[in-house]
Amino acid sequence: MLAQETNRLSCSIFHAAQALLFEKGFREKSHFCLKAAIQELYADAGLIEQKHVDDFDATMLLRETADYRSDFSKEGAAASIENARMFLVRAAEILNVTL
Repeated sequence: MLAQETNRLSCSIFHAAQALLFEKGFREKSHFCLKAAIQELYADAGLIEQKHVDDFDATMLLRETADYRSDFSKEGAAASIENARMFLVRAAEILNVTL
């Protein structure tokens, strides 16, 4: 169950990051490219805090670990919940949408 929760939380961050990229007129080719684009277009431009990019990366790593190595924990899931919440709130502010 924790592996599924971790996966779903990473999907929520991924899709929020994807929406940010679409807002700028771009489309990603991979998780790595999406992170690089968010870094360049939002963090480096001062539109999003570096912490959010780092949280995106950490949550993607937790998902990969849970999905492919069957290594997951309550602590990892809790971290993913907080990372996703903070990222979604900030993305919604940037995109001017209500959660």
